Amino acid sequence: MTQFYCLILVPENGQQAPQPLLDANEPWKARAEAASRYLKLRGQRDAIAGPSLLSDPAWDMLLDLFVGHITGRDVSVTSACVASRRPATTSLRYIDRMMKQGLITREKDMNDHRKVYLRMTEKAFRAVAKWVDSLREELMTA
Repeated sequence: MTQFYCLILVPENGQQAPQPLLDANEPWKARAEAASRYLKLRGQRDAIAGPSLLSDPAWDMLLDLFVGHITGRDVSVTSACVASRRPATTSLRYIDRMMKQGLITREKDMNDHRKVYLRMTEKAFRAVAKWVDSLREELMTA
């Protein structure tokens, strides 16, 4: 069975509604799988020296947003904080920094205004996709 993945990219200017991007030529499922596996391995590092020493919360959140973006899973602010494996206050500071750098945006749920979702900008999505491709290529040639 052929599966197609719909990607929603948030425009840089934030004023247009997100448009789906369908591209059957790119291995989005493989990218999502690689990023998910990498996140799982990052979580296992905590057993070595604890989460505070080897922590990289912003990167963990970006990777989780990347996977959510590909799979069509909405990532709430709360979910992103959990993905960072750091306290919520720390995670929220990183979210603010990533917003200021134009990597993510916040979007209120249209049905429940108490919920807020995070979305990657196209700039961040393309950059992370390129990094995941480099990771996969490097691991396959090793």
